[in-house]
Amino acid sequence: MRVGLTRLYRQSALPCLLAIGQCLAPPPVAAQGSGGANDEFEEIVVTARRRASDAQAVNRSLSVVELERLGGLPGQTHVQEALVRVPGVNLQRGNGQEYLPALRSPVLTGAGACGALLTAEDGIPLTSPGFCNINELFFAHHEAASRIEVLRGPGTAVHGGNALHGVVNVITARRAESSLAGLELGSFDFARLRLDWSGESDSGVRLTAVRDQGFRDDSGYRQFKLNAFRSGNTRAWGWTGALAVSGLDQDTAGYITGLDSFRDRRTARSNPDPEAFRKALNLRAWARLEHRRSEALTLVLTPYLRYSRMRFRMHFLPGDPFERNGHSGVGMQAAAYVDRGAWRLIAGLDFEYTQGDLRQWQQGDAAGSAFVREVFPSGDHYDYEVDAAWTAPFVQLDLSLGDDWTASIGARYERSRYHYRTALPAGRMRDDLTPCGFGGCRYSRPANRDDSFGTFSPKASIMWVPVSDARAWLSLSHGFRMPQATELYRLQGQQSTAELRPEQLRAAELGMSLRVDAFAAQLALYHMRKRDVLFRDAELFNRAGGGTRHEGFEIEASWQANPRLVVELTGTVARHRYDRDFILGGVNLKGLDVDTAPRRFGGTRLRWQGREDWQVELEWLWTSGYFMDPENRHRYPGHEIVNLRARAALGQRAVAFVRLLNLTGRAFADRADYTVFSGERYFPGRPRSLFVGLQWRWGASGSNGPATPGR
Repeated sequence: MRVGLTRLYRQSALPCLLAIGQCLAPPPVAAQGSGGANDEFEEIVVTARRRASDAQAVNRSLSVVELERLGGLPGQTHVQEALVRVPGVNLQRGNGQEYLPALRSPVLTGAGACGALLTAEDGIPLTSPGFCNINELFFAHHEAASRIEVLRGPGTAVHGGNALHGVVNVITARRAESSLAGLELGSFDFARLRLDWSGESDSGVRLTAVRDQGFRDDSGYRQFKLNAFRSGNTRAWGWTGALAVSGLDQDTAGYITGLDSFRDRRTARSNPDPEAFRKALNLRAWARLEHRRSEALTLVLTPYLRYSRMRFRMHFLPGDPFERNGHSGVGMQAAAYVDRGAWRLIAGLDFEYTQGDLRQWQQGDAAGSAFVREVFPSGDHYDYEVDAAWTAPFVQLDLSLGDDWTASIGARYERSRYHYRTALPAGRMRDDLTPCGFGGCRYSRPANRDDSFGTFSPKASIMWVPVSDARAWLSLSHGFRMPQATELYRLQGQQSTAELRPEQLRAAELGMSLRVDAFAAQLALYHMRKRDVLFRDAELFNRAGGGTRHEGFEIEASWQANPRLVVELTGTVARHRYDRDFILGGVNLKGLDVDTAPRRFGGTRLRWQGREDWQVELEWLWTSGYFMDPENRHRYPGHEIVNLRARAALGQRAVAFVRLLNLTGRAFADRADYTVFSGERYFPGRPRSLFVGLQWRWGASGSNGPATPGR
């Protein structure tokens, strides 16, 4: 079967995808919070319905980070630096390009926790639904993106099962008015080259190459990202073909241990795991074909291919084992859009077939006690292959109820099937069939098996639009995620089979959005309950059958204080708690805070627009304290960070950038947690860092402002 899939890539599908398709969306325009609140613009978003739509017609919490309209001012070296502008999003950075995500949730950890968040580039998921990776947003080309759209809360009917807590969709730039070349240098031997080329026939290339030596010993990374596209039209079809490639070669610095060890600057720069690394490659090719059969009916077909490989050292586990994983697959997104004025219908079918594999092995004995050396043995731990298929029909109907009211109902049914084969003996033993001491090996391998899961997911909402610049909505939605292959077949302890079910989440949201003269804001209140939760405890065991409860308030606001000064605020107040009786370490978790779930976080920005096309932005970010373990016995105190950014025009074609991050040199931890093996452990935050850059534009425009993509 693998030979057949490889032949499909080489002989047919890839050339076709590069030759055909339709642009995922029309050009982005400004969104709330990206500039002055009194700017005249039409807000267009694509994530909620998988095609262009008016943001005022979206009855959910949807935020847009307008990177292109900000003219490159954020200049993010990590996707967290952009997403920190969105309420409800709390990415905790690891080392290099690694991170752990949170979106209306505690920070997600564990083997398949990445399945709780759908991450995509131009609407194409970055990884397969059953083979996600917790760090997968580092594959997205956010450095050259026009904007990032974030749907907070369970996805709509058009989104797959991984949209449990929300959707992050990176929209890459399309054809621009001018091409550009840029070079940026920074602290700790950081260097970044960017090249954007726009052709005359609605084609273009976006390239970013980065080298960062890292502020910690024996760390740093090299990374490249490439996006290429070409669009056109025939009599019946509009099309775009696109290719996206991302590669990472990282020397990873691991956790430092010891209570408040991040405060000691020498310890913070140390690297207890100098041999840790991560190498990754991700390739996606897709096409979009759009056919308008009549004024009311439009058909959209989006076939895609995906290839992903990764190899890294698991420095966060006893024994520092190695992992090599990968998957390759083919998929199709198909939808019909019917617009009859008083009602609009979206109906479609998503399909994907993927082949994945994983191997985990350890060289030598684990460091530590006799118990650790026995239960974490050397040799092969897992070596398996999985064939998987997903099928998902969906429908969504929007009804106009008079001049001011709109109702929406939708549903999605998703079916997943796994066919698993192991190359190692099944059971809880070493690879040479000898038993481990102290009751058995930590790692357990199931026998060959097939698994299938199916879930029905309904959605409903009602929205009131009394005037064009204000709306309020109430939504009731169901979200889900299927068990990931790594949860099903990489078992722990006495498990011989994983008795898992899809995680289910029921959510209610009350929200409003308004724009009054120089002020714009979006507010949201939400309540969510999640069942069949799989979580990882302080002993690093996967625990099934849990329940959690999530409540929160989110705000994003922008005020044009005067023609040159914009004030922005994003804030989140939330509580994430265990919602079922579960005894762990002699403590009943019910009612306790989920670990790594700060109750308050957000940011404030002051942005000044000068007379000669220059901008200065001062950013203040804050995170409250949070518990580091499920039993709520260990706590991180929280932190505040100040950043300064500026851009200035140098003539008609050149722009200079300066960024000073962690302006005050605060010692803080990007991530803090606790395990019984290591105690308190931290990823220290980057110290004060300076970045300077220069961009040169040429071609049709030559303007210093951000280029506007062509339609």
